[in-house]
Amino acid sequence: MRWSLAVFPLLLLACSPPTPKTTDLQGWTKVPLRYATFFELWSKGSERLVLVHGHGGVADTAGVYHLSPNGAFAGTPFTALRLSLPVDRIALLSTTHVPYLAAVGARSTMVATAFAGEVRDSVVQAALKAGEVKDLGSSEALDRETLIALRPDVVLVYPFSGQGATALKGAGLSVVQVSEYLEEHPLGRAEWLRFFGVLTGHEREADSLFTGIAERYEALAVLAEQDSLRPTVFFGSQWNGQWSVPPGNSYMARLIADAGGRYVFADRTASGNIDLDMETLLSTLDTVDNWGMIAAVDGYMFPRHITNNDPRFTRLKVVQQFHFFGGNTRTADLFGQALLEPDRVLRDLRYCFGDAYRWKPWEDDHPYFTPLRPEPVSMPYEPEEVPLDQ
Repeated sequence: MRWSLAVFPLLLLACSPPTPKTTDLQGWTKVPLRYATFFELWSKGSERLVLVHGHGGVADTAGVYHLSPNGAFAGTPFTALRLSLPVDRIALLSTTHVPYLAAVGARSTMVATAFAGEVRDSVVQAALKAGEVKDLGSSEALDRETLIALRPDVVLVYPFSGQGATALKGAGLSVVQVSEYLEEHPLGRAEWLRFFGVLTGHEREADSLFTGIAERYEALAVLAEQDSLRPTVFFGSQWNGQWSVPPGNSYMARLIADAGGRYVFADRTASGNIDLDMETLLSTLDTVDNWGMIAAVDGYMFPRHITNNDPRFTRLKVVQQFHFFGGNTRTADLFGQALLEPDRVLRDLRYCFGDAYRWKPWEDDHPYFTPLRPEPVSMPYEPEEVPLDQ
C-alpha cells in the first residue's frame, strides 16, 4: 500500500490555511509551471513560497510554505510554515515520494518512511536494512514515537488522507502536504520534481530533469498523432467482483490518448473511478481493440489475470485475438518510479496498441506495460529422453 485515502475532513480542514489573495503576494514573482496545477511556486530573491492545493484545486489551499536559505526570512506575507533551506531531514508517509527525492539527488535527506517493505530503491533498501532510515510502519498504524524521536525537519503527508497531521503538528513536527497524485496529466505528476527540488535545495537539477522528461514525452505524443491507426482501448480493474474504470479526465486516460489510443470512456469525467455493471462491461468490451489492466502477479502476467477465466468473456473479439496488455506492480514500480518516467510509460503503451507493435511483437524491453502472451500449455506427461546418437 502506497497511501491511504481514509478521510477525516473535519479534522484536517480545520488545519488548512486560508487561500492567499493576490494582494498578499506583492513583491513575489510567480514561477511558471508547465503542467502541474496542484502546487504553485513563487520567488523573491533566494526565498521561495510554495502553495499546495487539495482536491478543490486553487480554491483549496492545503499548505503554504515559506522557504529561505539558512532561515533568513525577510518577512512572511501571510500564515505560512517557515522552513530553512535546504531541508536536511525528511520523513515520508508514502513510498511514492522516494523516487522524487532520489531523482533530485536527495536520498540522504530521508530519515524514515512508512510502508518500508514497499520501497523499490536499492540504496534506500540498504539504508533501511542498516537502520540508517527508520521504518515507521503504515500510515494507519504509524510509529509516532520513533517519528517524534527522529525530529525530522519535515514530515511529508497527503492532504485529507487521515495521516493524523494535527497530531503530528501537536508534537512539534513540521508537516508538509504533497498532492502530486491529484494531477491528471502525466507530466503534471512528473513536474512535482520541481517541488522536491526546491524543498531540498536542488532546484536547478530538478528543473533540468523535468525539462528532459517533458521533451521526450511531448515528442512521443506528436508521433502518436501521426499514427495511421487509433485503436480503441479498455482499461479497468476488478475488486471483489466489481469492475471499475478511470474517468476520461484521469492520468491513465491521458496516457492512453497520448500513446495513440482511443480510450472508450474518454467522454466520462468524474473525481474518481467509475463503477460498471456487468451488462455495460460486456457491451463495452465487445467493441474494443485492446484490453489492459494493472495487477499484482507473482511471475508472468497472462490474459487469465485480466479475465479471471470468466466464461462470459470468451466470445469477445478482444479475448479471441489476445489483444491484452498489462502492468505488473510486482515487477514494475508503477506507482513510484513510473511517475518520473512518463515518457517510458508512453513508449510502452504505444508498443502495446500502436502501429509499432504490428512489426515487433514480444519485444521485452518494456518495463512498465507489455502485451500479454498466451499462457503456455503444460505437457500432460514427461517426454522420454532420446539419446542423441540414435
